[in-house]
Amino acid sequence: MSLALLLMAAPLIAFAAKLPANLLISPKAGPHHVILVEKVSQRLLIYEFDRDYRLVASYGCATGENPGDKKVSGDRKTPEGIYYFTKAVEEKYLSSTYGARAFPMNYPNLLDRRWNKDGNGIWVHGTNEELTERSTNGCVAMANEDIVSLDSYIELWDTPIIIEEELKYEDSSKLRTEGRLLLEKIETWRQAWSNKDLDSYLSFYSSDFRWKNLDLKRWRQRKKRLNRLYSVISVQLSDVRFFRHGKTVTASFQEIYRSDKFASHGFKRLHLVQNSEEWRILGEEWRKSTRPVPPPLRLAAKPPSPPESGQVSLQGFVQKWQSAWERGDLSGYVDCYHPNFRSRGMDLKDWKRYKERLFEGSSRRSVRLTDMNTKVDGSAATVVFKQRYRTEGFQDYGLKTLRLKKHKGEWTILREDWEALPDQG
Repeated sequence: MSLALLLMAAPLIAFAAKLPANLLISPKAGPHHVILVEKVSQRLLIYEFDRDYRLVASYGCATGENPGDKKVSGDRKTPEGIYYFTKAVEEKYLSSTYGARAFPMNYPNLLDRRWNKDGNGIWVHGTNEELTERSTNGCVAMANEDIVSLDSYIELWDTPIIIEEELKYEDSSKLRTEGRLLLEKIETWRQAWSNKDLDSYLSFYSSDFRWKNLDLKRWRQRKKRLNRLYSVISVQLSDVRFFRHGKTVTASFQEIYRSDKFASHGFKRLHLVQNSEEWRILGEEWRKSTRPVPPPLRLAAKPPSPPESGQVSLQGFVQKWQSAWERGDLSGYVDCYHPNFRSRGMDLKDWKRYKERLFEGSSRRSVRLTDMNTKVDGSAATVVFKQRYRTEGFQDYGLKTLRLKKHKGEWTILREDWEALPDQG
């Protein structure tokens, strides 16, 4: 290749590594599409995600006559933010104004309502006239042949459309790092919820949080009541995606919630705002899935004898041990072990030194326990489960067996054994 051709190719290679800054890359996201509208260029872009984002289509479009973000009804401005399509309307149900197809959006969304933005009826639609830039009352208009093509990329309530005055681009490596850090935060939030660690759970919420008619204080009261009502809680998330607009991020995912008395399966969106360097949850949205709801959790058929005053239940003890491990609370973690503990040639004193080095070497860790089975025999018990352990630079997956013995009336770990298993992801 000639030097001239190399020089021409270089800018293209550099640009290929950049993506719209709205598209934070989550390691736990499934395949999906994202639609972006840039007012300054009057372009509508479609990105496809499958482990990474790539541009798959670009169309001309028209936005509102007046520049700026929509604030009130009738200002003839197109709103800026992250929105979702609520329905698809075919041509036979439309007036000629809307062309061959239309997709109403959920403007005003939760954040718009919090910030007192007004108006409604914002759609992406076709047109039977020649497409003219900045010519709508606030909708996004496209040529009829393009709006028909758009149909194949849209899943209602699932495909986001992000509208900006001007798109900013960042290196994909930076967007991947930001997505990974946000995923770690959401995972810690999930663990605190599952562990019924109310203070840790609420630390992820903004002081301005609202859910329906509940402020943060009433949200705490609601969660405290549910923690008392349910003996155990399990929260599992999948297909976790992050989309950014300005100083807000929308986290969307599928959520399976199970307790011993109630279960649900649906789609959740968390709206986060940045408070200094920390992200906090300002609002939540939930939509029930049409898939079958999983059954509530089944408690052990033969639970241990009723505990004495102040004694922790067997399952509660395991949750306490898991939570201390994840937090790096060395004192609370070691308190879960019997004075005569032995494992891998270490006594309790050696085990404490070993864990202290590991805790100091990593500020974040995730410990997920699944398929737990328990067996109780008087003052002794055996707990077996599959364990997935992750830190910033290490992970493993295997079968763990805890052999427990009562000490001063409370469960403690006398021995623990580990067997690595093939990691299925």
